[in-house]
Amino acid sequence: MLPPMLSALTVPPAEDEVARAAARISEGALGDATVARWPRAHDHHAYLLTARDGREYLFKAARMRHPGRMRRYVHVAAMLKEHEVAHPALRWFDMDKDTLEVPYLIQDYLRGQDGGSVAAELSFTDQHRVGTKLGAAFRALHQIDYVDTPTSWATEFDDRFRTRVAECVVLDALDKASVERIVAYYEARRDALDDVPRRLSHDDPSPENIIVERRADGWQFVALVDFERARGRDPLIDLAKLRATTFATWPAMAAPFNAAYGALEPYGPDLRARAELYDLYVPIAAVAYFRENERPHREEAARAALRAWLEREG
Repeated sequence: MLPPMLSALTVPPAEDEVARAAARISEGALGDATVARWPRAHDHHAYLLTARDGREYLFKAARMRHPGRMRRYVHVAAMLKEHEVAHPALRWFDMDKDTLEVPYLIQDYLRGQDGGSVAAELSFTDQHRVGTKLGAAFRALHQIDYVDTPTSWATEFDDRFRTRVAECVVLDALDKASVERIVAYYEARRDALDDVPRRLSHDDPSPENIIVERRADGWQFVALVDFERARGRDPLIDLAKLRATTFATWPAMAAPFNAAYGALEPYGPDLRARAELYDLYVPIAAVAYFRENERPHREEAARAALRAWLEREG
């Protein structure tokens, strides 16, 4: 018998299976497309498709047997298109496994580079230019009302926070004294979460999910990618994650981002208390997430951020 985690994973489709599925779902538009494995995906089995006319597409097959996130993304993609949030256009999908044994989707392949691979190359001017466009993109994203559960945000976050703290104890990222301090800090601010409206949030706005492209006048923002984790949440969580990842990589991006993003008043009460909670929650949640996804460098960065918070608030 397979261990529980392994039994929950799908087998990567072979290239010829991908080619046949793509040709069928596209009604021949991707017939004779070349297929190559795309190694940079973490949450999917991914393949680069090149059609006869030279257009390129990214084929994403679900790694988990339950394709809940992928199904949700099909709905989210329609909202992103309607609200003109820069993202790879969704072209075809099969959630019912009519053409392949695992659910999959096909979207445009963007020829730029992910920010994680070019971090050091962005000059101050580049960061200012990209930050302005990035701020506008997140502003448009966070204007989208998205209620995907009847549970209030305060109740959901309470469960998430306490669960992630417990996971950190199991993973030796927190001791008993640290847990007591963290829980007390949370309890002093938890009332700020009451009546917070849910807006569409990306959930992983790290440099790896920001596509940029070098042009004649420097690096330019192209799009946000990997919306499969997108949910209806407090958008301030996205901003906390941007501070922890993207702005830590590109400090000069924060000011133009904030200027383009604008005021936060529409997003509910007690902005400062919520922001403080999320700045704590982000590294706590990241420790277990990156352990589960076998990304040790990002797990260690989360542990370091958590240690820094404990020292700063001690």
